[in-house]
Amino acid sequence: MKNTILAAAVAAALVTTTHESQAADNAAEQLETITTAMNSIPNIIFYKDMDGVYLGGNNAWTALVGKPLDQLIGKTDFDLFPEEVAKSFQSYDKEMLASGKPRRNKEWLVYPDGHKVYVETLKTPWVAEDGKVLGVLGMCHEIEAPKTTEAP
Repeated sequence: MKNTILAAAVAAALVTTTHESQAADNAAEQLETITTAMNSIPNIIFYKDMDGVYLGGNNAWTALVGKPLDQLIGKTDFDLFPEEVAKSFQSYDKEMLASGKPRRNKEWLVYPDGHKVYVETLKTPWVAEDGKVLGVLGMCHEIEAPKTTEAP
């Protein structure tokens, strides 16, 4: 996760520098707070750049993919999921980015152990402070599956 790498860099800088500043302390604390808050949320959270390359996610996301975070960063949907699933994920990404507006969809997710869940996924543009779209921010939460819909 970009935040984890940044956190490690900030921590290393704080240890090696002889002049610790209040600003550096605040940045490290803020990053740790954001990371622990995101990991405390049971919903899946992930973010990707404009090319669909994963830059980070929370513990629920790593559980879905079944790999540690450091093995997920820099990967695309096609690296992590079966081809049909990857195509679906990328299609939703492209539609959302083209519209510039958040988009919701419902889909089945399958965990590495075969456990299947029906989720509502919200994908929204990941926007920088200057308004530039950096990529996709996604969140998934489990919902009740329709009685007529069978799991894959």
